[in-house]
Amino acid sequence: MKDNIILKRIQSFLYSFYAKDLKEARIGEVYDALVNALMQDLGIRWVESNKINNDIDTYLLSFEYNPSKFLEEVVLSLDLKDQLDDFIKDIDFSYEDLINYEKEPSLGNGDIGTAAWYLIKEFSKKKIKAMAYALRYESGSMKQEIREGKQFVNPNNWLYRGNKWEHKKSFSYILNIENRDLKSVAYDMPVINRNNKFINTLRLWKSESINKINYMNLSSGDLESVYSDYAKDNSLTQFLYLDNSNYEGKFYRLRQEYFYCVSCIQDIFRRYFKKEADIKFIGEKVNIILADIHPTQAIIEFIRSLYQGYGIELEESVNLARKVFTHIAILLTPESKEYYSMDMVKKIDSNFYEFLYILNEYCKNKYNDSIFENNSLSYKKINMYFTKNFYYLSKVYQENSEDSSKNSSYINFGIDKELYSYTNNEYFNKVLSNHNIYNIESFALDDFEDKTIFDDLDESKLLNKKNLIKKLGLENDRINPYSIFDMQLSVFHEAKRQLLNALSIASIYYKLKDNSNINFSPTSYIFSGFANDGYFMAKEVIKFILALKHMIDSDVLIKNKLKIIFIEDINVEKSKILYPACDIYSNLTLVNFDNESFNMLNSAHNFSNICSTKGGILENITKENSIYKFGNEFIEINDVKKNYNARDFYYKDDIIRYIVDNLINEDYYRLPYNFKIIYDYLIKYNDSFFIFKDLDKLTKLRFKMSKDYLDKELWINNEIRNIIWANNFSLDKKF
Repeated sequence: MKDNIILKRIQSFLYSFYAKDLKEARIGEVYDALVNALMQDLGIRWVESNKINNDIDTYLLSFEYNPSKFLEEVVLSLDLKDQLDDFIKDIDFSYEDLINYEKEPSLGNGDIGTAAWYLIKEFSKKKIKAMAYALRYESGSMKQEIREGKQFVNPNNWLYRGNKWEHKKSFSYILNIENRDLKSVAYDMPVINRNNKFINTLRLWKSESINKINYMNLSSGDLESVYSDYAKDNSLTQFLYLDNSNYEGKFYRLRQEYFYCVSCIQDIFRRYFKKEADIKFIGEKVNIILADIHPTQAIIEFIRSLYQGYGIELEESVNLARKVFTHIAILLTPESKEYYSMDMVKKIDSNFYEFLYILNEYCKNKYNDSIFENNSLSYKKINMYFTKNFYYLSKVYQENSEDSSKNSSYINFGIDKELYSYTNNEYFNKVLSNHNIYNIESFALDDFEDKTIFDDLDESKLLNKKNLIKKLGLENDRINPYSIFDMQLSVFHEAKRQLLNALSIASIYYKLKDNSNINFSPTSYIFSGFANDGYFMAKEVIKFILALKHMIDSDVLIKNKLKIIFIEDINVEKSKILYPACDIYSNLTLVNFDNESFNMLNSAHNFSNICSTKGGILENITKENSIYKFGNEFIEINDVKKNYNARDFYYKDDIIRYIVDNLINEDYYRLPYNFKIIYDYLIKYNDSFFIFKDLDKLTKLRFKMSKDYLDKELWINNEIRNIIWANNFSLDKKF
């Protein structure tokens, strides 16, 4: 105990800040003291990492990041778990209690956040010095609650206790937005890596008002105008993604993006001039990576700053941007492309607005094209013409899509195996260790010639399922841990086709009702994901899934064969529990919107089978796999669209009509949802995501998977081949 340095530091901090002895301290006080103690060692590594001088400074701009809780990551990185276990013996709190006390940073909720966090972690792993930029969302992404058969959302106030892993910087920037000055304040957080002592930085921007409260209006009782500007400026970094289906929400997003991009570019220039004297060499010294579409204004601001701020000719300014910027497209849905009316842009900054017309003239003269479409700024055009690299994540999309630009290529991404696999799946990794398999990266079929490993792997999956039920508080749902756990864990969107998943479950349900002797392995279908609060159809699909769950749970004959579980408010910590328990990950995204499925790769690395459409990353790596595939190839989609008629499909396909009619005619007490809402929507928009077309194919494939599941050796061999295939995904470009 005398040699426990961490314990001594914790006690010292408790004396200094709380005048408390360790045994008397509350859990929040112990947590604060522990973080301060760990930050001493972490700070030393951080300083040493910052001293490294690379030839090129790398910057990552993303509106989202999905980090996990920091405490566990830092303890593992610093190899201090034994000392922590030692000091915990003397207090009333467990290590798990301290982990649970910490709030997960609410800086993202989807694929963009997963991709961006993986990228900055990969830079740390490879000891590439990099700075990642984010917004310091005080209320973060929405906090989802499932209640009364539908989704409710509230702010996720992850900062209400403060953030002990960040420190506020001494500098700030003054920005002018809507003819009013406000302050951009920087907060830095560490990006750690478990495999080495290298630490990169995540810099968060917070907006603060510098305008004084109008006391003249206060005396007249006009409270709204007293605080109007103050509240507007301070709330700019309050939320991640307000509903932008209306003018106010879209304008808020534009202001937020402008604030973020100008802050980042000012900071990049400041940092550049700390080492260099001549701005003209910035093309050789700076590398800026844009993770998806939201940071696009950074390109415009970079060129504008060179042209108007430093007097560099427009042609040279553009050429420097082309040397500096790389764009990575992550989302492919139509609304992800982002267009903003020029009237909105003018309200933000008239100078920025006028410069866009200068840039547009350049584009017309150089490329015979415009960066405007229907008097709106096209972000994609900016990325196409003013970056050196334009990457997709899917080879098949990049090579075949009409939307793919001439200067685009594709890039392989991996996943954060440290976070989601190596130390996360305790039971699986223990089996490998017991059978002398120490490196998941070099898996080979020869490693599994001893057939006893199959029983051990099967048992490890069962333990992970039981762990999921316990840790996520699902005991009352009476889930059968021996059933197939089939998961879909993505943001709710029509392109992700959770509706197809739900209708396939309904189809299986009615087949079992008609013939209870059908051979189908008991299956638990697990959904999780958010629906944007302004996205009508996504919220309706959640209602339908929950109503379908109610109907199945109420059916005495079926409820032991089928189960629907909805995990509300998905985050990194819950994902780390879900992946190891997954038997099948269902990637049902329509092929022409499928760019990458990080959930699919994470599930594969946790020893799962995969059910997928034939798009996305499946053709990036040609190595053998055992993925269950269905649906059309990418190159077939346009032909299918030309000849597709949803109404005819309904009337001509007996199976579709049988399922739809049953769902529409179900008594409300059995199925508490009016399915005709969804049916009418599908007919109105001609089933634009091909739910009717792919329903029977998916259902038949699920019966095949159900049969294969009974053959333990076949099933596990499939999982082995999938993990060998997934091991090939890692960052394959040098930035």
